[in-house]
Amino acid sequence: MAEPVELRIESHAGTWRLLRDGREVHSFGHVERATHEAVRLAHELIHTGEPATVAVQAADGRLIAIDLTEPERSREAGGDEQAAIMPDRGPSG
Repeated sequence: MAEPVELRIESHAGTWRLLRDGREVHSFGHVERATHEAVRLAHELIHTGEPATVAVQAADGRLIAIDLTEPERSREAGGDEQAAIMPDRGPSG
């Protein structure tokens, strides 16, 4: 299985940078916009068969993984698609 594309959002000099495998893709003024774009890109990759992960850098430097599972939604019920933020399960330091 191929290594997943790593999409990471980091705070840098008052902006939020979206990185793809360590290279800057774009910078944003708000973390919400950066997160939305990262999740959109990840779903695009996943739907074309390429695995992807998304993580956001917390204030303390830890990375917080975003759950990219797409919830089932019903158009008739007016459901919307959201990604859940999952706490870092790695070793604490």
